[in-house]
Amino acid sequence: MSHITLAASANTFNQIFDVAEKKFSFNKQDGGSWGPFSASYSVAAHLNGGGITLNKDNTVEISNVQVVWDALKVQVCFNLPGFCVGGFCILPSPWGCIVHAPKICVGGPVCIGPDFSGLVSLIQDVKAGLNAVYFVSPQRTAGQSDLDAEFAGYSNQWKIFLNPTLVDVQPIDIPATIDNMIENLVKQAIDDAFLSWLPGWAQDLVWDVLGPLLDLFNNIIGIVGNLTDWFTNLLGNVFGLVPLIETAVAQYFASQYPLYSFEDPYPILPGSQSPGSLIPVKIPIRNLAAVVNSSEMVVTADVGV
Repeated sequence: MSHITLAASANTFNQIFDVAEKKFSFNKQDGGSWGPFSASYSVAAHLNGGGITLNKDNTVEISNVQVVWDALKVQVCFNLPGFCVGGFCILPSPWGCIVHAPKICVGGPVCIGPDFSGLVSLIQDVKAGLNAVYFVSPQRTAGQSDLDAEFAGYSNQWKIFLNPTLVDVQPIDIPATIDNMIENLVKQAIDDAFLSWLPGWAQDLVWDVLGPLLDLFNNIIGIVGNLTDWFTNLLGNVFGLVPLIETAVAQYFASQYPLYSFEDPYPILPGSQSPGSLIPVKIPIRNLAAVVNSSEMVVTADVGV
């Protein structure tokens, strides 16, 4: 029989999880090149909401947690095919053209930066057990006593982690208005890169040649289908943000943020470093284990040497 038994109700366990959830953050930047285009991203996210259920089979299930994308910025670059307009004769004569219209050549790299910050993804399901891990502070030197370690602020600990076996995140939900967003971004990017210095009549000539911008963008990038599906696939699968956030959530709960920690040896009476004061009274904790049933989390441990 264990020497120590502690219990936390389902409601208390939910409060412990809420604290852990609020500490989670995710930041990443990356990019690459895929045939006719290159792309990069910068993201930051936190978790919000959801509910947790304790099961009688010693498992925990978390559902409907939101992944709030505080920053979700993308840059897509492509090469606008080169072409020239103008150069036609303005003032002809029997001996040839006296005055030509300016010849304007356009083409080269163009980059757009759709910003999806504020989107929310849903973690539909997290299945997990509990795992008690013994942590030895890396700051503790060989031969250092428990008392010295406590006074230095880095005693050993038992830590109770969630140990997810499944984290299921829905695809990132790209807004239906993306067609207008991309069309405006492409137009602005071409204006800024090639046309801002031209007179209005010359800009009109260029836009007459370019035609519908969404068709132009889709053809250059090689998009088959619609923009919503393409960007959903780019973010979720090509960039791999969905599996990245699933892994980040699993690692966070499994090894980075414990639900609860117990100092070992465990202090039962405080002490002081003041001259003549008593040292703290501490008991060693062994064989700590944590389980759940449908109504509570139960922690058991032995007092040992």
